[in-house]
Parts: sequence; C-alpha cells; structure tokens
Amino acid sequence: MFVALLFWYQFYCGFSGSSMIDQWYLIFFNLFFSSLPQLITGVLDKDVPAEVLIAVPQLYKSGQNMEEYQPHMFWMNMIDAMYQSLVCFFIPYFTYYDSEVDIFSWGTPITTIALFTIILHLAIETKTWTFLHWSSCIFSIILFFFVALVYNASCPVCHPPSNPYWTMQRLMEDPIFYFTCILSPVVALLPRFLYRTLQGTLFPTQLQLGRQLSKLSPETRTQFLTKLNVKETICQTRLFADSFSPSLGSNASDSYKADKQSTPLPTSPQTRESLFREHAKAEHKRDKTAAASSQDAMLCEENKLPSSASSLERSMGFHEVLCGTSEVESLPVGTFPWSSAVDQADFSLLK
Repeated sequence: MFVALLFWYQFYCGFSGSSMIDQWYLIFFNLFFSSLPQLITGVLDKDVPAEVLIAVPQLYKSGQNMEEYQPHMFWMNMIDAMYQSLVCFFIPYFTYYDSEVDIFSWGTPITTIALFTIILHLAIETKTWTFLHWSSCIFSIILFFFVALVYNASCPVCHPPSNPYWTMQRLMEDPIFYFTCILSPVVALLPRFLYRTLQGTLFPTQLQLGRQLSKLSPETRTQFLTKLNVKETICQTRLFADSFSPSLGSNASDSYKADKQSTPLPTSPQTRESLFREHAKAEHKRDKTAAASSQDAMLCEENKLPSSASSLERSMGFHEVLCGTSEVESLPVGTFPWSSAVDQADFSLLK
C-alpha cells in the first residue's frame, strides 16, 4: 500500500521517478514508524487462548486445513491494498488541489495518513490485545510526529528548491490537515471493517467462536464446554457404533447361513429351539471375544499417553456418555497391565 502511493504519483510527474514523500520518511517508515506494532503482533498475537484449545482441540483443524489464509485471501488482500493506496493518495490530492502548498506540504499528510491506515489495519486484524500492543501503536505515532517536528525544524536548506523546513509545524496549525488524517483512514479501512464485522456476525468461523468463548466467565465457559463435549462425544460414539454394527451383523448372518447350510434343522420344535439357543450363545461369546481384543488394542494405545490423559478425558465429559438409552455391561479386559494413572471406570466410552 505504501509503495503504491509512489506509483500513483508517477502519473503526475511524467514518470520521472521523483517522490512527493521526503527521503528520510521513506527510509524511516518501514524501519521505525510502522515496524514495532507488526513485530509485537507477530510475536504475541494468538488466535485462541490455550485453555480453550485444550478444552476444544477441534479448533486445531483450522490450521491443519489452512482455513485462515488461502490463495484467494492473498488476492483479496492485494486488491484491498491497492484500494487503500488510492484512497490515501487521492483524498489529499483533491484536498490540496489548486492550492499553493509545496510538494512536501502535500506529501507529509500522505505519509501521516498511510501510517494511521497501516496501524488501524493491524488493529482490525489483531486478535489478542495486550499492554505491549497498545504501547507499540501509540509509540509509533508519537515517534513519527517527534521525528517530523525535529527534522522539519532543523533542516532549513534541505532538498532545494522544495524545502521541508517547518512543514509539519505549519500543517499542525491547519484544521484541514486533521480532517484529512481522520477521513482518509476511515474511508480506506471501511470495506475491510464491514467485511470482518458481517463475516464474524453472520458466518463466524470456529476460531471466532472460540475467541468469543474465551470472553465468557470461567463458570459459564465450563458449563458450555461440558455440554458441548458431551454432545460431541455422543455423536462420535453413535458414528463409531454405526460403523461397526453392520459388519458384526453381516458376520453373524453369514455364520448363521453357513451353519444353516451345513446342519439341517430338526423337525422337532423342542430340539430346534435348543439348537437356536446354543447358536445364539456361541455368537454372543464370539462377539464378546472380538470386542475384548479391539478394546485391548485401544487400551494399549491409551497407555502410551501421558498421565494427564485421564484427567483430560474427564474434563471433556467422556465419563458421562451413555450409549443409546440403557447401560451396557462392561466388556472383559483380560490381564492388560493398566497404568496406575488410568482409571478403568473412566473408559465407559469403550462400552
């Protein structure tokens, strides 16, 4: 956005490569004036607090799926940067059109507006505000005005015939300067601000919901997370059961068909009933053995987790899940060497 300001000026200077912004401002702009807020945000900004991520680990899918920054967002940012440069250039251009100000008295307001726009743009995108965020933004603005006032007061013979001497001092006495510095950033950032507001209100992402969740009181957040995790676990349990039930049913059906083909049914009702009962017991024993082996495999994986796994599962509400409408008796675990930190009663999900 800042470099495009110089590009638009080339249409009014015959593409001579000259600049309406003082050379010292060009050097210091990215080096001092606008760098500190971006460094602070890059180091300290975080999408969601750690306690919310631990309670709702599904939020990590946003980063795994690259939902926060995709190719089309890059081009949207480029278009937005061009729009901001147009606003920051042409509003001061038409404000001082047909006036008697020199080139630096017109370029200094453009530099000031660009700095305000960049800092406010960063404020819109910042997700976590700390004291350092506020301090860096205020410090950058104060530093710019301090350097401008000192430089314009101590350079009476710089860049002849255009002279930056006392330029900022004269501008700060003009109400048009303040009006331009307020209007231009608002117009430049209005599309982005409206987009962020409407998108976060009508179509919020999972991370935005997580940030709203972190603003709740600890008691309300705990109740909401417990309710949310219980619902999520019940849904996953039903999907898990539905994925295995057809295969178990088909295996039982195939076994029944094979037994039926190999062993003819007796004609006596009593004998036929006793055979069906024995067949059902055999099928039940076979299903329990298969479930026990699968449970041992899952418990072996759980044993590799750290000792905090059990407490995390308790916090996620796993122990409150009911499969269907009735309790199912525990499956045999066998002689699996349980970890001392794992409580078997917490694994009711495996039922």
